[in-house]
Parts: sequence; structure tokens; C-alpha cells
Amino acid sequence: MGKGRKVIITQWIESKKELFAALSDEVWQLAELGYREHHSAGLLADSLEEAGFVVERGAGGIPTAFVASYGTAKPIIAILGEFDALPGLSQDRLPERSPLVEGGNGHGCGHNLLGVGSLAAAMAAKEAIAAGDVQGTIRYYGCPAEENGSGKAYMVKAGLFDDVDLSLTWHPGSLNACVSVNMLANQKVFFHFQGTSSHAAADPHNGRSALDAVELMNVGVNYLREHIIPEARIHYVITNGGGPAPNVVPADAESMYLIRAPRSDQLEELYERVVRVAKGAAMMTETQVAVRFHAGASNLLANDTIADVLYANMQALQPPQFAAEEEQFARELAKTFPPGSRDLFASFLGPDLAKMMAAMKDKVLFEGLAPEYKLEKALPGSTDVGDVSWVTPTGQIMAACQAIGTPGHSWQAVAQGGMSIGHRGMLYAAQVLALGAANFMQEPGLLEKARAEFLERLRDTPYVSPIPDGVKPPLER
Repeated sequence: MGKGRKVIITQWIESKKELFAALSDEVWQLAELGYREHHSAGLLADSLEEAGFVVERGAGGIPTAFVASYGTAKPIIAILGEFDALPGLSQDRLPERSPLVEGGNGHGCGHNLLGVGSLAAAMAAKEAIAAGDVQGTIRYYGCPAEENGSGKAYMVKAGLFDDVDLSLTWHPGSLNACVSVNMLANQKVFFHFQGTSSHAAADPHNGRSALDAVELMNVGVNYLREHIIPEARIHYVITNGGGPAPNVVPADAESMYLIRAPRSDQLEELYERVVRVAKGAAMMTETQVAVRFHAGASNLLANDTIADVLYANMQALQPPQFAAEEEQFARELAKTFPPGSRDLFASFLGPDLAKMMAAMKDKVLFEGLAPEYKLEKALPGSTDVGDVSWVTPTGQIMAACQAIGTPGHSWQAVAQGGMSIGHRGMLYAAQVLALGAANFMQEPGLLEKARAEFLERLRDTPYVSPIPDGVKPPLER
């Protein structure tokens, strides 16, 4: 890409930085849970509409999903945005625990930054198209419920990505990095047990406890852990503990399981084993079990061609540089981090990053650029970006929006996501993605190379949606 176009895109984003920071903070303040992000989605959709995009609201039959488009030419480049929060993480912009709303929601994964950073990138790419610098169509995908709802998987199932040529996204983190890797496929499933109530003292022999079944299932799954592949993960919560009265044998109880594995075929096998444990618990307790699918996401299909383009843009731009007061805030916040959190990413990604982190041991905010990684192993996390990556070539980056070692899904992440530390990484990511979109619009050969790599990865394993036919998005849960 010519130097002039790079300057135009980056300077345009820089000129609008107060607008984007304010928009991000507004989404941060709203902190709406998945499939309930009505105000957040509306705010972003309105902003795109005002900027000249054509917006389809309620995309795929999901009230908080939308697609905003500008242009009519090929290629069609999608930029993915998210805006859902997490429960129980409400937090003020302070380096100690201080909820804004006791028990309230908070953006513990930085999706306020993700959504607005991607929006800024789409708007900047639109400016390049409008000026005649590149040809193509830019789309912003407003994707709800990444946390626990797999919004993108449902959007893919609805065919919303069928004509997309290439997709780009990013995620807030504590590093500036482009990591072309796999991530774990997952399924979220409810197990509802139905028994028979009775007086727990007078006639317990006539009762059949659904809570006993839930607990026996959990015990069985914990024994199962020894006999699964080490990369797999199984987590659960009890969503209905049988009620508040211990003198009544509980007739209803329920748990929710999140099951993960590096590949979708491995996940399917593990899921069936967990279901058999649930049926065994029901048999032991003479109860009935109903298995209800909630959401699922495929593993991430990496694309090294896109990663190379994005990494080159990261190298061409200066990473976020933080002010002294931001450094001091991060230093105070870091005192609350669990031991070993600083080295977590290096333990996943390898010795080059470990050496870099050791060399900057006195820094609490990352101001450099991590080495580019292309790994076959799966990182221990999941994203519904995985389903997008199976239907269109997809690439993503991470930008430093948090102190090094900030725990994921934490109040510490919330605190930084609503202030200038988070804004700096957000604007950097927006510039990288906007330049990447322009690269692929300007150079058809790059797009063809990314497409060829994508098709090669699909050659022996075609995409199968993790969403069963007929299952609707879990809007009420």
C-alpha cells in the first residue's frame, strides 16, 4: 500500500479519536449481556447509518445483530464487531475493586473496545472507497452474544456470511500480536433433571431427587477428566439447585456444561461421553434428564496469508505508547493480579515472547510488537469467530489495551476498558484492520492467495455447523 493511503487512513482515525473513545465509553457504561445488547447495538448501528452505511437491523432474525454495508463492488470485506458484557463484573475506573453497580455487568473481555475499534476500521475503509483509492464493499458485522451465546455461529447458520470474500477482526489484550492459531471448539448444553418431590423427613423414600442427579453427574464428569485428551476442557455451573427448602426432596434441578476440544470431531465425541454420564446419573436416581442445546462454536481456522498482511501493517505503525499516569494506574492495578499471570501468554506462545517479556520486566504496559506466531496447537480459549473462519478466510490481531498479565474476564479488565489505556489499543487495532481491508481490496493477488489457503485447509474437512437444525438463538437465556 502506498505511503499516502496509509497516512490518509491513519490520520482519519486519529482525527476522530475522541468520537470513538466516547462511543466506546458509552457501550462500556451500558454493559449489556448477550442477546440483550439493544442499546449498544442500536448505538453502533445508528453511528454507521449516520456515516453513510446501509444498515440491516435484526439480521438473521436476531434482534441485536446487524450488518452495515458501504459500496457495491467486489471484493466484500467483513470487519467483525462485538459489544456484549459479562455478568457480575461491574467496576469503576479504579485500580481497586469498586463495582459501579453491586452484582452488575461489566465489559470484562473488552467488547466495548472491540466493537468500536472495528467500527472505526470499517468507517476508515469506507473513506478510502468513497475517495476512489480502492474498490470494494466494506461491511461491519454487529455480532451479539460472543460470551455464552455464539452469536456468530447463529449468524453463519443464517447465511449472513455466504457472499463475504474475507473477514477481519481483533481482540483487546495485554500484547500487540498477530497470532495465527487454532482455538477450541465448544458446546454449551443444559442438563435438566426431573424427579419426584416428597417430604424429606416424613417420606423421603417416595422422593426422587433431581439435585442428587445433578451432583452425581458432576462427580461422574470429574472422574471422566482423567480419560480425555489433555487439551480438552469441561466446565459446569448449577443453574437450578432444587430450590430453597432442604426439607423438600427437589423435583427439578439443572446444570449447564461448557465442553471444549481442539477440533469439532473431538468435541462431538466428548459431548456424547458427557451425555452418557448424565443418563447414568438419571438412571441411578430414577429421574429423567432432558438435554437442551444452548450454543456452540467451531474451532478457529487460521489463515497465514491474512496474518502476514496484518502483521506487516502492525510493523508499519507505531504501537500504543502510554502516558506516565497510565503507567502508574497499571502498576497499582497489577498488585491485584494473581501470581504468574504476567507470563501466561509466553507459556502458550513460546520462548521468543518469554525472552521479550523478561527484557521488559520493569514495564507494566506493552509498547512493542510481539513476534508473529503461526501455530498448529490450539490455545486454551474459544471464540465464535471460529465459525466465520470456516466459511470465509479470516484473520485477527490482538492489541494492547490492558496491563501485562491482566486476568481474562476480570474486573481489572473492566477498569482499563473504560479509560485511555483501552482507547489507545483500540485505535491502533482500527488502523491495522482498515489498512488490511484496503490491502485486500487493492491487491487481488493477495485475496486469491488467502482464498487458496482457505480452500486447502477445508479440503479434507468441510464445515459442519455446531448449531443443530431447527435450534434458534437462546434469546431468553
